[in-house]
Amino acid sequence: MSGKPYLASEDSALLRKALGMFSGECFLEIGAGNGGNLVEASKNFGTVMGTDLVRPSMTDWREGANFILADCASCVRPGSVDVVAFNPPYLPGEPGEDLAVEGGGGLEVPMKFLEEALRVIRKEGRVIFLLNDEAQLGGFEKICDGRGFAVRRLESKRVFFEELSVYEAFVPASKLGSSTVGGSADHSQAVTSATSLRRRAPASLS
Repeated sequence: MSGKPYLASEDSALLRKALGMFSGECFLEIGAGNGGNLVEASKNFGTVMGTDLVRPSMTDWREGANFILADCASCVRPGSVDVVAFNPPYLPGEPGEDLAVEGGGGLEVPMKFLEEALRVIRKEGRVIFLLNDEAQLGGFEKICDGRGFAVRRLESKRVFFEELSVYEAFVPASKLGSSTVGGSADHSQAVTSATSLRRRAPASLS
């Protein structure tokens, strides 16, 4: 099993470009890799968190960016985040062989990322995620639809042998009044318990 963080590449740059369109109080990246997106997100969000199972090699953290050793969003409370982003490991392979790039034969890891993102997003929030053209978007749309979310493509780019696309999951305005969609925002206590790699623990850590 590889214990190296995922380093920024073409897919990271495409996701970062899309994230520049959003701002808010609380941001979470699931599978934050080396933390590059967290540094950028800290310019537009009040509280910025990233989770991963692998420690990052980056040590120069911007004030307000928190890296947390955790599985997906397991340490984050439901309905507490404005924007959740993820660039999941999506290459075929057994999960656990290389945590940075392999998502399992049935895309188990990306699907898990999405389930967790939809659990912690508030109903007015957005889930921003990147997939390549081999991923079956229909499966992701089905999960989102079951939670009252629609999916649309924000960005795309052809890179060598694959096409990368960034998607946005959101609750249509007509469904925002439904009590079955998302959750209410409570940014002050977004994180339940985890190991933070910042110099000091943020106030949201219990």
